[in-house]
Amino acid sequence: MQSPRSFSTRRSALAVGSVGALASLIGACAPGGVSLGPAPSKSAISDIQAWYTVEGRYEWLDAALTDFNASRGSELRIRWTQQADPSRLVQTLMITIAAGGGFPDIVDLDQSFIGRILRLPDIPLVAFNDRLKGAARDFIGPAFSEPWSKGGRFYALGNELNVALFGYRHDIWTSTGIRAPLTVWDDVIAAGKRVITNSPDGLFYVRADPAGTHLTLSTQAGGGYVAPGGRLQIDHPANVRTLEFLSDLVFKHGVATLLPYDRPGGNREGGDMIGAVAKASFNSGRVAGDIGPMSRLSGQMRFDAPDTFGKWMVQPLPRWTGMSHTPPSVTSGGTGVGVMKHSPDVDIATDFALWAHTTQAVLHDFDKRQTWPVNRRLFDEPRLGDRIAWFHDQPIGQVLRDATTNLVPCILGAYWPEISRVLAPALKAVLHQQRPVREVLAEAQDAARAAVTQAGGNPD
Repeated sequence: MQSPRSFSTRRSALAVGSVGALASLIGACAPGGVSLGPAPSKSAISDIQAWYTVEGRYEWLDAALTDFNASRGSELRIRWTQQADPSRLVQTLMITIAAGGGFPDIVDLDQSFIGRILRLPDIPLVAFNDRLKGAARDFIGPAFSEPWSKGGRFYALGNELNVALFGYRHDIWTSTGIRAPLTVWDDVIAAGKRVITNSPDGLFYVRADPAGTHLTLSTQAGGGYVAPGGRLQIDHPANVRTLEFLSDLVFKHGVATLLPYDRPGGNREGGDMIGAVAKASFNSGRVAGDIGPMSRLSGQMRFDAPDTFGKWMVQPLPRWTGMSHTPPSVTSGGTGVGVMKHSPDVDIATDFALWAHTTQAVLHDFDKRQTWPVNRRLFDEPRLGDRIAWFHDQPIGQVLRDATTNLVPCILGAYWPEISRVLAPALKAVLHQQRPVREVLAEAQDAARAAVTQAGGNPD
């Protein structure tokens, strides 16, 4: 059920009272976020359990716990337990829900898999709406609450803006004569032909998973698999164009390669989404860049490629040729913190989750992983403009701020598990050069419609 890796923390801590005390959240907003009001007078010592999957995710919450406890003057202990991967976490959670026990108090929920939980007749998560009320307007909804929402109620909170950027090895680009930034996606071809002399796997890996490279680039081009409102559009012209472009980068121009896991015969190692071969290639410079949010480029990359400290820089996503109003970025993935409503410590767990996401505590994740906050009230914090050693002393704040302009969300929806099961073999059929793009995406559209309908959803 759990990985052997777990963490336990004990801090000087906090006093909490009843759920009614949480109504203080509707009070005045301080510059750091929602005001939680005065600490309740009742002393409390609580031990709560928290599940997460992504390395680095628990660290900012652990730092927030220190502040949370110091601000209250009582004691809270959280045991952080790492689960194998987001899918298995939800599978295990569903088992414990059915059994009526064994679930954690706090849980990290990847937006790709929360649909299984949101479709339960009795959603087992706390809805945060009543605690936040009007203060929710201070946050960027596509990253703060919408991916974990149903019927206007949101059941987890996100702290990661997760705008997709183009991360590149500054040292390799400089030595091969590439000048950043690349302005349009067509520039990738010429740049890639330079970089392969040093990095034979090219500028970046193309990920064939449904929430991977194709979804990011096709959404930026005006497509994506699910339209606002939930309508399926897998065969959208922008999706066709983007998949043809990625296939050409790999097979026609040879300036990018498939992630090793996604090549013919590739097998994933448990819940590892990248794989040992790819991690070694990032570390050695065999591949010269990556596309993803800060949680990837400055978070997970520190674990995957520790020898590359100070060698990375970032730029906005290039624009699409012929699209003068191409958005500078799209949201890319996201993990939200939820609270199990039948937890015996639901009050304190809810209080902590809200506090961690609505105050300056979220800046711990910027300090650790350069994750840009979703609270607009924090955008002018001076530290967000600091030079970052991991990124060759690049001041990345302006890049991230610019990426939020006209930001377009990658929409997955409650039936993403069914949609992704159809898309996974479809994308590989194209990226393994087995079948043509238009034919594959047209068939995937029909198959996904049938799968969503069978699961009780409306594909239109």
